[in-house]
Amino acid sequence: MTLKSLTIDDKSVFDEYFSNFPPEISEYTFTNLFMWNHVYNIKYEIIDNCLCISSGNKILPPVGPKENILNAFDKFCKIMQTYHSEIYLDRFDKDSACKISEMYKVEMTPDEDNFDYVYNTDDLINLSGRKYHNKKNHINKFLKTYNYTLEELSSDNALECLKFTEEWLSSKDINENPGILKEFDAIKKVLNNYEFFKLKGIVLKISGKIEAYSFGEKLNPETAVTHIEKANPEIKDAYAFINMCFAKMMSEFKYINREQDLGIPGLRYAKQSYHPVKMIFKFKGKL
Repeated sequence: MTLKSLTIDDKSVFDEYFSNFPPEISEYTFTNLFMWNHVYNIKYEIIDNCLCISSGNKILPPVGPKENILNAFDKFCKIMQTYHSEIYLDRFDKDSACKISEMYKVEMTPDEDNFDYVYNTDDLINLSGRKYHNKKNHINKFLKTYNYTLEELSSDNALECLKFTEEWLSSKDINENPGILKEFDAIKKVLNNYEFFKLKGIVLKISGKIEAYSFGEKLNPETAVTHIEKANPEIKDAYAFINMCFAKMMSEFKYINREQDLGIPGLRYAKQSYHPVKMIFKFKGKL
């Protein structure tokens, strides 16, 4: 069997599965899989009414009816073994990881760098209480300092956001952090086709010039996910402000998943400083 390669035309297939079987992990929106496909190399197949997904030689959690998942997983493993001599398992939740560990005698270990940070949306909007005192100060300082406007991200300003991202990238040391070039390619895919993905985004302008933007979408009925957040590092407190503005935009959701920290110390500190109400644990292993 030849696995299908992910293309932009597969959106309706993935959207249907993620809608019928709502995910918790941040990777599971079509937008995320497609925008990072140059890194993920996604292949997929529908087996026993389950969406089975691979990333290179890694199997990601199947999506579908619970009673079919393990059979579909077993069949997908056999298909994957015709492509790869070594098969890895990636981004599995605790329950699935335990079942697979028992069935296949695989050691499944926590993948801490890829745990998702999940916040109460109200906390990100209101920043109430002592634990958010410093964040509130940053917001107040921003409001006193800058004359700003906010716009909804749309096809009208998406290319302007892309130009801002190019300028943001030019100020970074690419040798020190080569991953930001891959991130730029991911952002470019979305902003060049912004209306197609049906996302929600917010743009911050100061003196008519874009200085920050953020976009994301529904992950499951209770949770939105933030895919990208960018701000001019020279504009004090712009990150704190755009974070709050995006949370307001997604206020219909109880939670916001702000994805993982990738084991980057500065990113881990920043995500922890907003006091997540829960983490989405993910496990990995080798067949």
